[in-house]
Amino acid sequence: MTTNWSSPKTNILAALLELRNALAAGLNAKLIRLRNEDCDFPIKEKKEDQDFRNYEFRIGYMSTRRNICEDSTMTDFHKYLTLNFKTCYGTQEAVTKYYETGLLSPDNFKGMGVSHLVKIEDKIRFYLATGNILSEMYSKQYYDDNTTDEKHFYDFYSYKHGSQYAIKKFKRKVWVIQTMGKDEPKVNMPFMIKILNVIMYPSKFIPKRRVLKMPEYTMYTFRVGSIVNGFSIEFQIPKKFRFNNN
Repeated sequence: MTTNWSSPKTNILAALLELRNALAAGLNAKLIRLRNEDCDFPIKEKKEDQDFRNYEFRIGYMSTRRNICEDSTMTDFHKYLTLNFKTCYGTQEAVTKYYETGLLSPDNFKGMGVSHLVKIEDKIRFYLATGNILSEMYSKQYYDDNTTDEKHFYDFYSYKHGSQYAIKKFKRKVWVIQTMGKDEPKVNMPFMIKILNVIMYPSKFIPKRRVLKMPEYTMYTFRVGSIVNGFSIEFQIPKKFRFNNN
């Protein structure tokens, strides 16, 4: 017995419709209540983890601050990471100390070793204290209003603990489709499914429209029923009407 037909449902009506689909597909199935975490394909939610220590370097390339800010493929938090952190390499002891206390040391900038994120403000502050001229370069790249459209090398990050999606916990059990093997006793169709079949039967005769746009014409297809047992009507509407000259 499995629950891999579909993801669980919190709404009984949605679960009944899913059971109807499973029975229509010829499966020996029934509707049960189960804890979400015990289902084969549980409902998941994205974790809002905004701790920079849980991210790692993914890729680096030339860009501008303006392009990064206007990039619709990035979340606001990933933009924040790129525009406020730089990847550094050092000893594990130095990394642990910085992640726990915020204090930097020369061992955070070995150029090799453990990859970690260092906040630009902390890096500039450390470079100023040690007389490193790179402090001016980073200040200009990340904070100067006149360099918004200048291209510089930026780091981009990804979540380092695998998927950010976690199994959602519910106070109550959810509805899920359980399918049985062919050798197991056949489950009787629930009374509610029979009612749904009666209610939804007329929908079989509502034509489904499909539109295909071609360079010279647009084709509209109206189909009732399945591909094998149904029928369809097609209309081709040309983009331009013209008469052929003989």
